[in-house]
Amino acid sequence: MTLIPPEVLKLLKDGFEIRKFFELVHSFGHGKAIGLEFSDCGEGWVELEMEGRPELVGVPEENIISSGAMISLVDTCAGSALWHKLGKFEPIVTVDLRLDYLRPAFAGETLYARCECYKMTRSIAFVRGIVHTGERDRPVAHVAGTFMRHP
Repeated sequence: MTLIPPEVLKLLKDGFEIRKFFELVHSFGHGKAIGLEFSDCGEGWVELEMEGRPELVGVPEENIISSGAMISLVDTCAGSALWHKLGKFEPIVTVDLRLDYLRPAFAGETLYARCECYKMTRSIAFVRGIVHTGERDRPVAHVAGTFMRHP
């Protein structure tokens, strides 16, 4: 059983401050393992980044980053965009998360996920976004997600 560090519990109770949240996320657990970093945010959107490290390669013959690592980046970014828009933390469940891959990402590249929460109801939130490697007009993938809220 993994215990949630007290500083994380306090942060979640005090409201959702995206920068403070990611100071913690990249310091332990899954966020640390795949190297998630906060990049930027605005009204209803969040951008995260992840270095394409060798241990994240899924196709060694071609040095291509695994889809699992990219999905983890996107799921975290999409959920964070929802919390950022709400201005608070609440439990959510990923109901659907679709990535349309347009091209591969390779080891050594930095991947950026930029997601926006564009519609929210009392029980469902809708998120869209892209994954790119520094050129937004040349995306690696398009993203669409639906999350169940538990207010």
